[in-house]
Parts: sequence; C-alpha cells; structure tokens
Amino acid sequence: MIRRFAHRVLASARADNPAVVSGFTMGLLFTLAGFYTFITILLPTPTGFQPGLVSLIAVAALGWGLVAMVLPWARIPGLLRLAVAPAAMALIALHNMAAGQDAFRYGMFFFLVFIWLGLCEPRGTSLRMSPFLLAAYLGPLWADGRSAADLASISYALPIYLTVGEVLAWRTQLMQRLQGRLRRLADHDPLTGLPNRAVFTAALREHCAKPESVAVLFLDLDGFKQINDRLGHAAGDDVLVQVGATLRAHTRPGYADLPCRLAGDEFVLLLSDTDLAAARSLAEQLEQRLGELRAADGTPVRGSVGVAGGVSMDAQQLLATADEAMYAAKQAKPVGRRAA
Repeated sequence: MIRRFAHRVLASARADNPAVVSGFTMGLLFTLAGFYTFITILLPTPTGFQPGLVSLIAVAALGWGLVAMVLPWARIPGLLRLAVAPAAMALIALHNMAAGQDAFRYGMFFFLVFIWLGLCEPRGTSLRMSPFLLAAYLGPLWADGRSAADLASISYALPIYLTVGEVLAWRTQLMQRLQGRLRRLADHDPLTGLPNRAVFTAALREHCAKPESVAVLFLDLDGFKQINDRLGHAAGDDVLVQVGATLRAHTRPGYADLPCRLAGDEFVLLLSDTDLAAARSLAEQLEQRLGELRAADGTPVRGSVGVAGGVSMDAQQLLATADEAMYAAKQAKPVGRRAA
C-alpha cells in the first residue's frame, strides 16, 4: 500500500497537467505546513497555546496534504480546487486562536497559500481571495479583543501577501509562455509550421500499435532543386510554405490526420483509420492540389506521392514502404518531370 501511494505521488509530481500540478503543489505545501506545526509544539510557546488543539490542526493539515497530492485533479472542477484556499485560511485562523495569537507563528502559513496560488493559478486569483484573507486574518484578532494597532497590521500584511501571489503568477505566466514557444520550436518545423519528424515518428508508432488501419502518404517535390537554383532560396521557401498549407488543408474533419515535414522537400501525411484504397484516392487529390501551386515565376509545383498502409504494421517498415512507393511514382514519370 505504501509503495502504491509512493508511486501515485511520483506520478503526480511528474505530471504536466496544470490542474494536477496545482493540486499536487497545494498538497505538498499542506504537508510541509503540518510538519512545521508539529515542530512548533516543541518550541517555546506563548501564553494561551493549546498543544492538543494545535496537534489536531497539524494532523488535519498533514492528512489533507497527503491525500491532495494523489487526488485526480484533472477530473475535479477547478472551483473545488480553488475552494481549498478559503478552507486553508480558515484553518490558519483556527491555528491562530489555538496557538496564542502569535502573528509570527501563523503569518507564514498565509504566505504558503499565496505562494501556491501564485505558482499554479491564473493572475488575479490572489486578488479574488483577499476577502477571505481579511476574514481569516482579522477574525481571531477581533474575537480576542486585540488593540486597534494589532488590527491595523492587516494594512501591511494584506498588500504583502497579495503582491507575492500576483508577482509569482505574472512570472509563472511568462515562464509558461516561454516553455510553450520552446516546446513548439522543438516539435514543429519553423518554416512551414508543420509538426516535425519527431512528432510524426511518435504518432506513427502510436497508431501502428492499435488494431486499426493506418496509411502514410510520402510526398517529395519534383524539380524543387531547380526552383531553388534558378529563383533562390527565398522562392524555394515560399514553395515549401505553400505545400505545408496544402497538406494542412488536406486533412479530413473528424480524423486524426497528421501532416508533417520530414526534411528538405519531403513531407508526409499520416492518415488514421484509413485503408489503402481511400489513401490512394487522397494521394491523387493531393497531387492535383499541388499542381495548382506556383513558384514565384509561375512554374507549376509538382510532387510524387507514395502510399503505404495496413493494420498493426511496424512503424519503421510502413514509412520505408511509403518512401519506396514515392520513388517508384517519381521514376514512372517522364524524365523532364521527375528531377529532384
């Protein structure tokens, strides 16, 4: 049982789903807060400190934290996850009353709440939690009859907590955008915007592992080198962009078709749940659409398309068969139209 729990904790820690990341982070901070609360019992305590109640609060925080780290947050509504923040502040207020109204002891727990919100939730979330913070911070002080000076401490505590949450959320958002750009650069061809060879290879292996028909159209442009040599690389790049857009438009609604650029003037189109007859029909349509494209000087863009497909085939062999079919189609054309 312990091994299974540890496995689930590690799985949550490695997840990249935002809801799971947020829930796991919240659970981890709850767990750390529970441990710290136990430690405070062993330290010198102020007047009014109730070790029994503080221990119960520590157990509650620790227990919830361990549970939260393994909950399926991806399937839990976001509002329920955010509802933990007011609940956590209520627990902090209860701890404040049980721990002798020592602001230093309970103030750091508010920081943990806003660190979680800042790291894992959208900008503005911390601001929306400010009414709960006011109630949780001022409630115990007011109930204990503290002085106006003590109550006025909210005037600097509130801005500090909210600033921590919102600044962290702002920086986290910037980092997420940067990670998204880097991920796209790693997975996509920068010129055409199509997924690259790595994405295609992974998708092909996934489809080939399923008991369903899968087909690959392998496209190589005819005469592309001559276009590059005669008109320059900028014109060649324009042709590649046109071909990429044509492949993207050639995908079928409702199917998991995947157009990719492998390298140079080589493109592929992965067709899910498609038999060879349908794939060959799509290949003919693709060649016709390519013939409608033009280079900068009006030269028609042409290509040779190879088709291969089957059920539960080896992914590498399927791609190689499509490649061979493409070269066979290129060789079958008149010499003047099959230049590399």
